[in-house]
Amino acid sequence: MKEFLLLTPGPTSVPERVREATALPMIHHRTKDYQAILERVNANLSKAFFTRHPVMTFASSGTGAMEASVTNLLSQGDTVISYSAGKWGERYRDIARAYGLNVISREKTYGEAVTPAEVSEALKAAPAAKAVLVTLCETSTAVMHPVRSIAAVTRNSGALLLVDAISGLACDELRMDEWGVDAIVCGSQKGLMLPPGLSFVALNERAQAAIAASRLPKYYFNFAATLKVQAKNDTPFTPAVSLVRGLDEALAMLLEEGMENVWKRHREVAAWVRARVQEMGLALFAQAPSSGLTAIQMPAGIESGAVIKHMRDAHRVIMADGQGELKGRIVRFAHMGAACTMKDAKTGLSAFTDAMSKVGYAAV
Repeated sequence: MKEFLLLTPGPTSVPERVREATALPMIHHRTKDYQAILERVNANLSKAFFTRHPVMTFASSGTGAMEASVTNLLSQGDTVISYSAGKWGERYRDIARAYGLNVISREKTYGEAVTPAEVSEALKAAPAAKAVLVTLCETSTAVMHPVRSIAAVTRNSGALLLVDAISGLACDELRMDEWGVDAIVCGSQKGLMLPPGLSFVALNERAQAAIAASRLPKYYFNFAATLKVQAKNDTPFTPAVSLVRGLDEALAMLLEEGMENVWKRHREVAAWVRARVQEMGLALFAQAPSSGLTAIQMPAGIESGAVIKHMRDAHRVIMADGQGELKGRIVRFAHMGAACTMKDAKTGLSAFTDAMSKVGYAAV
């Protein structure tokens, strides 16, 4: 049977090289063989994050890394400024609230991006804020927030910049050290081309210095303990060995291509998809879209679920519906990770065009 083509914003297609690596025979994690793999993976993660600092790997979804960034860098009662323009920004906000932080929530209209001026004004109004929470790629709307410009504001303040790059890393440009981003969290199942199950946290000097002052409870997600043993190419708990072996191969693929070329490929495929969609007379939802996906507004009278169902049943192409208030209103066409190729984009567009025709849309 023909495989489904995953054009969803996670999980994404897993390349054959990565699948083969995850299927290798199991090895014990307290051995020199595994430590050699971990040493290489850690070095290559830092290259992918564009940082000289360590990147920690956890066996969890990306949400685990988001929660860990709160519990390890902040304390109950701390003031944080949270920016949301979709479901994932809202998740970061809600995690902070769950741990008793004083959250100043700045909520943008879905489809809009945060501006550096708004961040600057918010920090002036709340000079005691300990952190700013923002998302690089808001996959619920396809918006990309201007992290580079926001970091230019936060790095001269007393607030750490915590960036959810779960969907954006290896799709959109992100240079941690050069831009002055304090903490980045990521997940494995999107631009990094792995199955779900791994999360990552990178911290610069400012963020690492905040660990000692944190008073929130933590055990498994303990940055101090993790960094201590990671310096010896070890882990505090049993790692997801097979996924880490897949990560080793995925990072090798990204670095062979070159991260700048990876970003360029995503920009070019995204531009092609958006040009074809607009030629059909359809509107894009996001004002400042990520290169990882395109959110397509449905015309009046057309429900996105019907379009998605036809693509799945007739073409074995999977795209994603909107979430929350956007359910039924947009189709999210991802060109992310291994599926970010012109071949897959053309296959996806053909399926989408046919589905739109079947539900009664006549392209202009």
